[in-house]
Amino acid sequence: MRPEPCELLVVGAGPAGLAAAFAARRCGLPCVVLECEYPVKRPLHSPPQDVELAWGELYAGRPPNVSREEILRHYYCFAAEQGLKIRQRESVQRIERDGEGFFVRSSRRDYRAQKVLIATGGFGLTRRLNVPGETSSRVAHRFVDGAPFAGREVLVAGGGNSAAEAALWLYQAKAKVTLSLRRPSFAPRHGATDAYTSVKPFNAAPLLALAERGEVKILFSSQVVEITPQTAILEHDGKRLEIVSSKIFALLGADPDVGLLRQAGAAIAADGRPVYDPGTYETTVPGLYVAGHLTRELHIPKALAITPKIVHRMAGARPSAEGASVGLDALARVAKALRRRSELVRLLIREYPLLRRPVQMADAANLMRDRRLSLAWRLASRYPLVLSVIRSIRAYAS
Repeated sequence: MRPEPCELLVVGAGPAGLAAAFAARRCGLPCVVLECEYPVKRPLHSPPQDVELAWGELYAGRPPNVSREEILRHYYCFAAEQGLKIRQRESVQRIERDGEGFFVRSSRRDYRAQKVLIATGGFGLTRRLNVPGETSSRVAHRFVDGAPFAGREVLVAGGGNSAAEAALWLYQAKAKVTLSLRRPSFAPRHGATDAYTSVKPFNAAPLLALAERGEVKILFSSQVVEITPQTAILEHDGKRLEIVSSKIFALLGADPDVGLLRQAGAAIAADGRPVYDPGTYETTVPGLYVAGHLTRELHIPKALAITPKIVHRMAGARPSAEGASVGLDALARVAKALRRRSELVRLLIREYPLLRRPVQMADAANLMRDRRLSLAWRLASRYPLVLSVIRSIRAYAS
């Protein structure tokens, strides 16, 4: 069977992949998206405006943050409403540079693509404990549900939010939980402050309260060194500690799977992520791009803001000083600020689609806008105080 031709093939239908497909449709670039496996596999503590694909279209049943199920429903509904061409449960097996484009083989068919954008996320390869006795029957590297472990001794190993959340869920499911982490506290590692090296306060506080009451055991400065059929052996404060555990959750984070990129000839940096142009996100293979958590932009809002720019650049668009009019831009900023601060405004925006349109129009007009190219910004940049005031106003409005 002859390969199916397409101008842009997107691998991955997570937030970045869907944002790429939506941007491609808006700028008239034919696009096919292959959904290998949905990347959102854990609850996200994010407000709607940080993870939605179109402003005002995602709502939180329990404000201010949306649940995993609400996000997934929003993404699937958005893809259906926009008519995005998503091929579900179709994994990519091979990508080869072929003449002016690419030959792509999936689990269902072959493609001939002019450009390929890989947005498979940053959690393709889960990290392991690498200790004796680490088998699939004793150790799980992903957490899904705590209900099956009610009344059972469970060990959670990991120092991030995934491990903390799993420990809380297991406690709520009536499991007997021990949490092991290498750090001496929930504070960030080595003074870092990003979400990947520390436990957020709304997870840390209830865990510490449960530990004080003896309802959850927390072992700081500890690590698993061996797993037996009935127990886990840890090093804790220089001593070996054996605890009974019917199941061990090793939630140590994950790394991006760069196998397809490496196979296609793209260079991979020392940090395990691809080498790419920071302006275009094109890899060392011409026509092969990356987006989302596969890059060094590790937060969904960044992925949703940058990915459409990548696609528009593919279609020939370039940064411009122009964008939405001053009035429309100001209206959009006010609406965004009010939505964050007022439950009444959130309700009105939810009930009346016309109230969402001006902000969506402003966002679309500002997609390739670069204020640094404008005459006003260049003049203001000569005066640091004026520039500081402008940045403060923008930060407050956003």
